[in-house]
Amino acid sequence: TYGSVEQLLAHLSANIQYPANTELQRLMVKAFVDVILEESQSSQFNLHKLTNQAVYLLCWLKRYQGPLFSDWKMSQIACLVYLGGCRNLQETLFLKMMAKLPVDVVILTPDLGHKCKLQDVVLFEIHNAESMTVEEFPDESGEVKVGTAAYHAQRELDTLLYQDSGMYRSMQYDKAVTVSLQTTYEEIAILWNQEVKYRPNFSIVDGTVNLPVIFAKVCGVKNAEVPQYWAKIKELLVENTLVVKNRPMVQGTDANPVKPFATEFLKNGKLQRAKIKNHKSYQYGVLREGMQEYILDKLQTLIDRRLIKGTFQNGTEYTIVSTVLNMGRDTIRLLQKFDFTKKNPKLVYINTTERMITLEDSILVMYLNLVGFDVVFYIPTGYQNVEKYFAKAMMEEHQLGEYLYDLQIPDFESPLSGVYQSLIGKIFKRTT
Repeated sequence: TYGSVEQLLAHLSANIQYPANTELQRLMVKAFVDVILEESQSSQFNLHKLTNQAVYLLCWLKRYQGPLFSDWKMSQIACLVYLGGCRNLQETLFLKMMAKLPVDVVILTPDLGHKCKLQDVVLFEIHNAESMTVEEFPDESGEVKVGTAAYHAQRELDTLLYQDSGMYRSMQYDKAVTVSLQTTYEEIAILWNQEVKYRPNFSIVDGTVNLPVIFAKVCGVKNAEVPQYWAKIKELLVENTLVVKNRPMVQGTDANPVKPFATEFLKNGKLQRAKIKNHKSYQYGVLREGMQEYILDKLQTLIDRRLIKGTFQNGTEYTIVSTVLNMGRDTIRLLQKFDFTKKNPKLVYINTTERMITLEDSILVMYLNLVGFDVVFYIPTGYQNVEKYFAKAMMEEHQLGEYLYDLQIPDFESPLSGVYQSLIGKIFKRTT
């Protein structure tokens, strides 16, 4: 902890040692001091942050002084070629320091879409019109990608159309945070088939989508009118909707190829991502890369927030890992085509019995909510058979009316013939 910039420089500059040439060591110390003093004059000066920047400079200087100055003599000039442009303040300060030493510094930024953060009055800049994507120094010309004029025009158009305009390119974002909406029961039907960008509280901050979703439990049957009850549920069975009816999605006894390896995939509460992705039991390798990372991000969130009872108490965290990494094909396909600015996937879970939701189903439901699914439980009995394994009350609960038992769930694929017959019967009774 330093009380001033001068104290910082006096202490840290002593770390610059180059016994092979004391004159060069003196030049290194002067360059280091000049850069730090110049940075201390900036409007955003903070001594603690400046200390961190100084340590970066010292570490990088120690790393590169050997290759740059081996057998150095006063007449010799080393050369540092930096590809890609400076991405942060540390890199900017390091190149400024190198430029104050007997080193030619050349910064190459072939991709016009990535601007170099280095700015200096003594920096000589050459700007060319064409752009080229180069991830690393190519050994062969086949490693270089050159965009056509139409390609760059499209990139510029993308910048104009899809930045802060309310319009979004397909799959533009690959990070999202869900926000559960508190709604009335009637609003569920209104919001259900709406694109998320039109919902309340939708926003995009630093490339991350704030995704408003529905997470609700509907208890009872309004006015005990069973036909209308089923008809309302059928209205929610739109495209990209999973439906669960009186049976669990997953049970602990189901075959799960991930389960034997769950303890290897989670160490000290953190997912071992490289091991997971390279393992033979990993099933999501066919998904787009951004979605794979998103799936693992939300799995880590589910574990960190301890939303399932027993997490880090009785080994439930391993059940969470094995369950999420073994989701069904239908769920995976919905995730693969999930665009965070358009309509989100859905889950309608119907339970007309006394059956308690399984631990595995609880994990999946909570996880799908975190991922961005709309989730609605329909519990006509009003029983507390959903919340058993939830560590927190996160669902919005709606009490519709009378509790009814042993209802038979109709075949929603058919035109709900039983419902229509009942409605027709009521109409005829009113008219006779």
